[in-house]
Amino acid sequence: MSQRLPARRFLYCLLQGDSFSPSLAEERTGLLLVDKNEPGEVAPSGRYDGKALPYGSAMLVLLDDDLEPGGSALEPLRALKARLPDLRAVGVTGVSLFLVVAYEGPCHFELSPEELVEISGLGVPLAVSCHPAAT
Repeated sequence: MSQRLPARRFLYCLLQGDSFSPSLAEERTGLLLVDKNEPGEVAPSGRYDGKALPYGSAMLVLLDDDLEPGGSALEPLRALKARLPDLRAVGVTGVSLFLVVAYEGPCHFELSPEELVEISGLGVPLAVSCHPAAT
């Protein structure tokens, strides 16, 4: 993803499912998932604080400008598309993409035609959120 003004991008995929086990997904796919919650785990905070989670969830980081400034989302998006059948086979029923942009000045960024094609080919929603960069 290229941008015209200083901006940092963070693109991730949220995976969820009633029987989705992030640990099993990592074992079977080789993907590195973060913020993992297994179904039945007791939530330490939030909506299910102190209760068993009724579903599993995890986040797959696709692009992080803080780790790889100016990186491309093309290969991570293609890898996600290739792994979606495997993720669905281990219980993923909900898949959403999130693009968070931290900006200085006006929030201007662009997605290349190739990135748009890859995102569209996933057949999942994309949410975009823009926030002023921390000073």
